[in-house]
Amino acid sequence: LTRGEPTELIETRTERKLGGRVIACWGSIGSGKTTICVNLGFELASLGKRVLIVDFDSHRPSIASLLGLTNSGPGITAVLRLARAKRLNLEELNRLSEEISFAKCSLQVVTGINAPSRWSELDELGIGELISFVKDNFDFCLVDVAGEIEEGLFSQASQVSRNFAALELIRLSDLALGAFAADPVGVNRFLADLRSVNFEFWPLANRVRSSVLGRNPERQVRDTMFKIAQLRIHSTIPEDGAALDAAQQRGQPLLLAAKSSKTREAIRLLALEIADL
Repeated sequence: LTRGEPTELIETRTERKLGGRVIACWGSIGSGKTTICVNLGFELASLGKRVLIVDFDSHRPSIASLLGLTNSGPGITAVLRLARAKRLNLEELNRLSEEISFAKCSLQVVTGINAPSRWSELDELGIGELISFVKDNFDFCLVDVAGEIEEGLFSQASQVSRNFAALELIRLSDLALGAFAADPVGVNRFLADLRSVNFEFWPLANRVRSSVLGRNPERQVRDTMFKIAQLRIHSTIPEDGAALDAAQQRGQPLLLAAKSSKTREAIRLLALEIADL
């Protein structure tokens, strides 16, 4: 830098050099990973961060439904098409995404594939270019990926593996979260999924409740997972069914629909931790 260069320019270059953070939200079927992903995005945006949420679930994309985005457009397939052609810019992303404003904050959402058969469009080149773009333009990009991570599943019509997007996004992420439902079925599913895991992640016990686990459910789930799988739980998220129902009914995150809920508080604390990465 030359002497006398504006402070604003120095700050901009510093931010660009550091780059944004990509958070991969993964978890077993029924774990509530999408709910965690969306609510983390809103919590980070409420801290003044530039946030993009992308639905990359190649099996069951559901962010649009969770947020009541009924006219969400082409979403991720159109964004990746531009990324592959190196034509993606903020103007095009704004056109293809949904901006959600609340209080004095906002974030952007890119919805998922509109048909399961289009999973092959979530390819390496498009994903790589998009991740490079979001790191330059956002503080945090939260990607909701499929729970299925088994490798080697191909179709005759495509050379892209069925679960490639999830594995590639986890590989490219700065942090992977791994959620499971804290009940016998959820734990069993998660233990089965762990056989395919070859990456580091923060284990999240979701929907923790005494009605299933008994007294002190947080300790019960921590002790059980360590005993069975030598897995140390990073965070526990308590179940608050009424709050989650209210949020789904309104198509809103918990910080708007149920600000004081215990589920929201646990996700808020997780967001504060992630914001310091």
